[in-house]
Amino acid sequence: MTIDEFVCRYFSLQQTALVDNMLYEDKHMDMFNSLYNLHMHTVELSTGSFTGTHQQLMTKKATINKTLQRGKNKALQLDIELLETTQGTQRTVYEWYTIPYWIARHMIDSDEVALSWRDSYWWGRCTTGSSLVHENAVLTLFAQYNASQ
Repeated sequence: MTIDEFVCRYFSLQQTALVDNMLYEDKHMDMFNSLYNLHMHTVELSTGSFTGTHQQLMTKKATINKTLQRGKNKALQLDIELLETTQGTQRTVYEWYTIPYWIARHMIDSDEVALSWRDSYWWGRCTTGSSLVHENAVLTLFAQYNASQ
């Protein structure tokens, strides 16, 4: 299977209007709780600048906590406070594509925006202007798919 065939098979159904409308109508924020990697966090820590998704932030916090268990360190304690209080900035999703679960899992693990709602899954594309066959997340997924065949 070529990359073009792969994209046509798994990313052919763009549902941007539908998902945007569903999110807009989500008065109780139920769907927002099912969004993955929507926010990017940037925090200036004692060890340098940190930028990442919520999951990456939690991993960084756990790493710092392990170091803190070995002894007190005011700078690292301040880093933990900064990580706990950061709000992050919301990424802009330009297009939503319906995808199967296994692709949603890959996108979430690749720090891409994804929505999981009532056994349906969408990938939120945060770039625009180029073909899907040039997206890093799609290229990586295609390479893994081909390797497993």
